[in-house]
Formats: sequence, C-alpha cells, structure tokens
Amino acid sequence: MLADLNSSIRYLEETNDPADAYFSYSIDDTGEYGLIKANKEGLRLYAAEILRKSQLIDDVHRGEPIFFTPHEWMDGETGCELIAGILPQYDSRREIRAVQIPFPQEPFPQKKQPVLLFVLMCITGALIMLATLKAFPNLRLWVNIH
Repeated sequence: MLADLNSSIRYLEETNDPADAYFSYSIDDTGEYGLIKANKEGLRLYAAEILRKSQLIDDVHRGEPIFFTPHEWMDGETGCELIAGILPQYDSRREIRAVQIPFPQEPFPQKKQPVLLFVLMCITGALIMLATLKAFPNLRLWVNIH
C-alpha cells in the first residue's frame, strides 16, 4: 500500500503544474465557516500534500501537529495560513466523536438577536422622541389635548 500511495503522490505532482495551480482558504466575518477556493490543479497538489502528511502520522509523537510547507500555489493573502497543519488523531471516528462536541448540522445557523440590541433601540427611540418634542414645541399642544 505504501508503494501505491507514493505512486499516487508522484502522479499528482507530475501531472499538475504548480505554475497553474491555485489554492486558498477563506473564512466568513464571524470566523465560523470557511471555503476552499481552488482550481483542479491546486486541489490535486493539496491532496498530494495531505497524502504525504498521512505518511508522517506514525512518525510523530502523539499530540504533535504536522505543519504544511508553504508553496507558491498556496495563496497566503486570502487566509491559506489558517490551515497551518494537521493534528493527528489516532482513534476511530466513533471514539473521537464520543468525546468531542459535533459541529452544527446547519451550514449557517440563525443567530438570535441579542437583548443589548433591543435595549439600544429602545433608548434611541426615546431620545428621538425627546429631541422631536424639544425641536417642535407645537407638538406638545397635540399631546395635551387628550
């Protein structure tokens, strides 16, 4: 299997030109969700990098991350450095998920409006009403009629 893996890595690197490859990673404003922006050459070269790192997992000590080497086809200006490396996990998926809290199932969960925003809106409304009454003293006559 190791020979097949080395053959696959070599094939990906030989058939995809780094000069044409593009790979970047960006996140939304909240920092919760990310997107990979890449062309097929960039994805294939990134896959070769991941396969190469998979060969190193047994060689590193437990808990040590394996860092990626920067390449010219990785666009660091758009956040590619956010994926700095891999933290190897040695347990099965069932064992890992039993310990960790899973990610939300919705891709973009709806956020609830904070109470502070409501309070600020009420204060702003009250200030606008006071300013209006001070700016237009004739409105007080209408208020006092009732």
